[in-house]
Amino acid sequence: ADVYGQVYDTLRDKTYPGARIWMGTTPARETESDEEARFWFRDVPSGVYLVRISLPERDSITGRVLVASGLSVTIANLDISKIDPPEEDDEY
Repeated sequence: ADVYGQVYDTLRDKTYPGARIWMGTTPARETESDEEARFWFRDVPSGVYLVRISLPERDSITGRVLVASGLSVTIANLDISKIDPPEEDDEY
């Protein structure tokens, strides 16, 4: 599936163009959000993946994305005000 989304913060009413998004696929993938804070990853196998968002004015934020099987596109909007960090014993 293709993974599409936007990086934003609802609490600050802000989007993040130029954010670096890393996805823990094998091999790992990385992209940068465009001028409207949108990003894409192509041909991602189904599964649960760690994602890391790097922003110029903030520390990196780590969360999870579920890529469901049977869908051609997974919407993975990354609202950094709502991302819970994964537990240390989570398996990926």
